Amino acid sequence: MKKNNTYRRLIFLLFTPFVLFSCTKWIDVKPQTQVEEDVFFSKESGFKELLAGVYIKMGDPALYGREINFGLVDVLGQYYDLSLEPALDQTYQRAEKGNYTDVAVRTLVDNIWGNSYNAITNLNLLLQKLEEADKNIFQGDNYNIIKGEALGLRAFIHFDMLRLFAPSLGVGGEQNKTIPYVTIYKNQVTPRASYSDVISLILGDLEQASTLLKDDPLVTGRSVTVDDDNGYLTNRKLRFNYYAVQALEARVRLWNGDKAGALRAAERGIQVVDKFPWVQNSQLTGTANNIDRTFTTEYIFGLLQNKKLDNIEGYITDQAYNDRPLAITQGTLDAIYPPAESAADIRRSYLIRLVLNNIYLGKLYQTTQTNPSYANRMPLIRIPELYYIAAESLIGIDNAKAVAYLEKVRIARGVSRRLAPTLTPEQIASEIAMEYRKEMASEGQLFFYNKRLNKTLVPGFTGSYDINHYTLPLPLSEVEYGR
Repeated sequence: MKKNNTYRRLIFLLFTPFVLFSCTKWIDVKPQTQVEEDVFFSKESGFKELLAGVYIKMGDPALYGREINFGLVDVLGQYYDLSLEPALDQTYQRAEKGNYTDVAVRTLVDNIWGNSYNAITNLNLLLQKLEEADKNIFQGDNYNIIKGEALGLRAFIHFDMLRLFAPSLGVGGEQNKTIPYVTIYKNQVTPRASYSDVISLILGDLEQASTLLKDDPLVTGRSVTVDDDNGYLTNRKLRFNYYAVQALEARVRLWNGDKAGALRAAERGIQVVDKFPWVQNSQLTGTANNIDRTFTTEYIFGLLQNKKLDNIEGYITDQAYNDRPLAITQGTLDAIYPPAESAADIRRSYLIRLVLNNIYLGKLYQTTQTNPSYANRMPLIRIPELYYIAAESLIGIDNAKAVAYLEKVRIARGVSRRLAPTLTPEQIASEIAMEYRKEMASEGQLFFYNKRLNKTLVPGFTGSYDINHYTLPLPLSEVEYGR
């Protein structure tokens, strides 16, 4: 970068179209936006804008706008009947079978990696500038909250890269190289770290984020209006808030086999469940455009995604039949939601759509007329998952309490069959597996659940599932240079 006595020029990677592996392999491009760095970061608004840009990047179809939720990752979770996928474009069919050498599949996978590390690059830039900033330019708790969100998001994205591109702990081992954990904004190669080091770095970022976000309005209950700092701290469930930190910690610790730690983190969220109230039938009835399909009241962390309609078009919209439908069969529907116990299950009653005799998982469906309070929402962590994590962590320790946690979700959903507190550990594990399949459709979490447990018997997959297919291939440039 060129310097003079007054300004330094800054290229914002967020607005450039290229893929940046490990945030370090630079190529010559002409950026759309070049701003004066010192001027941009001389005001709090610059930090807010860069953080907002990261959230926008996360809504990209290559990331949480499609592929890491209802797209590729749910394809790998074996939800869909892909026989309807057009013959000219069978990318998902090939991916479902683990054909990661296919050019189109490889492009899809590489885009996930590149866009994720692009977002991480911008988070590292933000964190670097926060360290250099004059804290007096920030209002109230904004410095801590912006920094806490950035650290939490860095952990969140790295964790999903670990879950996608590295073997699970039971297969890879703690010392095997996995992914780069990039913590600095600098033009240098970041080596791939060991599994244990990545987990340690994630938890370290989360520990800092938890401290910084302790005065999050979602925690303190402070009322924030649009007159307060232009409403900056409103809608905290659509930002990486204090409880999102705790929920992600629960995910990470369970993934790492630390059930005691996962239970502690999950129960921190469960103890304040009133902040994440169960969706009610009244929010699911009425006209099709006035249904809270994603259960927004239950969000611990979600995205406001203004391009959601574009991202779902041709996949789960009414036009899907003529494009690239992600449909399920009647057999799959009945396997996920057994009719004998699911007549009143709100997940089957309100979230399943029939279009031209095809069945769709309708959690993310919306139209241009959808109620603005529910539109453009993408759930990333919801309160039911904490109950599942707590239940799994208690298996063999307090089976009755594990069952009680599962029953909280099942009762809230309207499942008629009650679970006996005397269920065996094996039976509890089986019920948890069924609940993940019911609850996590269109959110990508079923695949991660199956991978964590290295399941070879995967519902929706015929025969024994090859556990090697759980690990997406690293980009070739990363294998070559990311030592």
